[in-house]
Amino acid sequence: MSRALPLIAAALLMLPGCRKAADTAVPLQQIHIAGSSAAFPFSTAAAERLMREDPSVLAPLVRADGSGAAIARFCDHPSPTRPDIAILTRAMTPAEVAHCAANARQPTLSTPIGRTAFVLVTAHGGPALSLSRAALYRALTSPHARTWTDADPRLPALPIRIEGPAADPAIADGLFALLLAPGCGAAGGNDCTTIRVRRDGAYAGHGADAELVVQAVAKTPGTVGLLPYAQAFRHRDTLDMLPLDGVRPSPETIADGRYPASAPLLLIAGSAVPGIARLLAFYADALAPGGSFGQSGLIPLPTDARVGAIRQLNSFKGH
Repeated sequence: MSRALPLIAAALLMLPGCRKAADTAVPLQQIHIAGSSAAFPFSTAAAERLMREDPSVLAPLVRADGSGAAIARFCDHPSPTRPDIAILTRAMTPAEVAHCAANARQPTLSTPIGRTAFVLVTAHGGPALSLSRAALYRALTSPHARTWTDADPRLPALPIRIEGPAADPAIADGLFALLLAPGCGAAGGNDCTTIRVRRDGAYAGHGADAELVVQAVAKTPGTVGLLPYAQAFRHRDTLDMLPLDGVRPSPETIADGRYPASAPLLLIAGSAVPGIARLLAFYADALAPGGSFGQSGLIPLPTDARVGAIRQLNSFKGH
């Protein structure tokens, strides 16, 4: 299940006095934004600002459906729900670039906007686990691992309960590419290209909705949750972020790559939908020093890269 910002602007057309204008006006086009759940808070904030400041634009639809799924839809044939903007935690693969080219769909804007990470959390007062990716791989894939001691003898004999995104590489790129695949290699796994997450109840997936993961972790003491950094940062009053491979996530360790599950946030755009240039300018404003994205958990780019990203966002013309 993907997470989406509810559609509310269409209801305005039902207000008295608005129907006649709606009957004769050019149909409104809606901006569609898709991508990693790591970007959902930032895209939602930009969309909400557009709705406040430009009532002539239909409320954007923001979806958190994972980088792979977002790329597939961005590169697909034209449709009413094809994303105009996608925000990803990885670059497009050659196969995805070819899919875009086959449908004559190429991003006219591509820029990093910051960094994020996929972090492990527990509720305040929970076990102070220090996990390796090898132990996490065993915990997530082996039905014989009932307690954390089974995954790593240095860990306590507590039941393994993990909450995170859907166990689907198209939705949870970070889970598979940054945690499971390296963990498989460190654990000496035989096939680290095709990894299957256990289905015996030790792991519960929640689509791409990070807030459901937060709720599940808070409700069940001892549960480990997998979240994008921004969502963990937002709930830092109730959640503790755990070290991974001996490194605790922080703005410094994510920015310099020491935290092993860090990732870029890459924005691509390819449509000249009404309002999109102004929306991208709001992204640019929020990236500036002291902007709202940094206050909400986005790890900023180095100064030169951030200046370049702001320039690109402000100059978007579409096609």
